[in-house]
Amino acid sequence: MIKFFLFLLFINLPSESKLKKAIKKYEKGKYDKAIDILKTKNKSKNYDHYFYLGHSYSFVGKNELSILYYDTAINLNNQKDIAFFERGISYFLSGNSRKALDDINTAILINSENANYLINRGTIYYDLGMIDSACNDWQNAINMDNDVIDYSIIEINCN
Repeated sequence: MIKFFLFLLFINLPSESKLKKAIKKYEKGKYDKAIDILKTKNKSKNYDHYFYLGHSYSFVGKNELSILYYDTAINLNNQKDIAFFERGISYFLSGNSRKALDDINTAILINSENANYLINRGTIYYDLGMIDSACNDWQNAINMDNDVIDYSIIEINCN
């Protein structure tokens, strides 16, 4: 009876409260639990809802699903560089380096000050056989933030 009551109480939580609870689970690495919370019926689904759902699916290795939720998040707010970046990573992990490159390029257009974006774009360039472009991105990332990548990676791959 207590479990049933708690279940009913949980279902009736306001949408904002569910999102906060899901984000707490997400931050603790409990991605499956975050997904369960975010997948419950919710009238006010917003950018954060879909972004965290996509990111949680990405962390449990379901990149095709994560892409669908990132698509919705981006449709709701196409000025969030992190959504393009994360969808790009999901595309890359799904084997679609071209779409990954497009998304990370968009993230960089929105926010050109994130060295991690350059590191990851460099990795995609490298995967596509565009070694000079990869090395250029990695060097630019180091120029932005000395600690963003181990310089020996550049020495090994770019000389």
